[in-house]
Amino acid sequence: MKSHELFSELSSGSRLAILKALEKEPLKFTRLTTIIDATSPEAARQLNRLLKSSLICKDIEGYYSLTSFGKLVVSSIPNLEIIAQRSDFFLHHDTSSIPPKLLRDLGAFKDVEAVQGVFELVNKTTQLFEEIHEYAWYLTDSFPHFFIPRIEKKINDGVSFRFVYPENLGKSPMFDLPERILNAVETRSIDEVKIVINVSDRFGLLALPGLDGKIDRDDALIGYDSRFKDWCKEVFEYYFKTSSQC
Repeated sequence: MKSHELFSELSSGSRLAILKALEKEPLKFTRLTTIIDATSPEAARQLNRLLKSSLICKDIEGYYSLTSFGKLVVSSIPNLEIIAQRSDFFLHHDTSSIPPKLLRDLGAFKDVEAVQGVFELVNKTTQLFEEIHEYAWYLTDSFPHFFIPRIEKKINDGVSFRFVYPENLGKSPMFDLPERILNAVETRSIDEVKIVINVSDRFGLLALPGLDGKIDRDDALIGYDSRFKDWCKEVFEYYFKTSSQC
């Protein structure tokens, strides 16, 4: 099967609904007809297309199920759906700073919310910062110094911090902290930061460069579920491993 043929099979809402339903369990014709809300002739037509393309199969008892090929295809659908749903965001942002492996896992964006406007973003992250209890990692091209007292308090509460920032930012943003606090914070630097990641036990945040190459804090994504936070952690760790200790 050629790629354009596969995309053709996935271009129907009814066929997508069938594939997603069969991902959960094998189903008979009547149940599938109800799920896609179609007439029997229309449901039969869609099922025959999926059978012909080897995405599904039918057993002797009349149950339809995904083939191993179909399972692989269905597992890839969430990535395409996120790209489609967030097309306006991706159209105006450069994703080249996201590690290729993680670009193939954009299904982690399923429940993220867009935060638009710098002031809205600052207010949101300031509020969420108070709810952090375990760790906070920052990959950033700048640092709000008014956060330092809050960070010091969180360190005293047992929260661990990691920072990765560009070398041209100058001295460490932690420089003015007492030595005992400075020793509790892990800071590293890299040549250039082209992506912002804030991730903690409370939330994950992603800000990408706009088409002008500058980090766009007017349009960021925030998520609270473990999958998005884990995705953000992987991006952070990717850059952390290539950074130099300060």
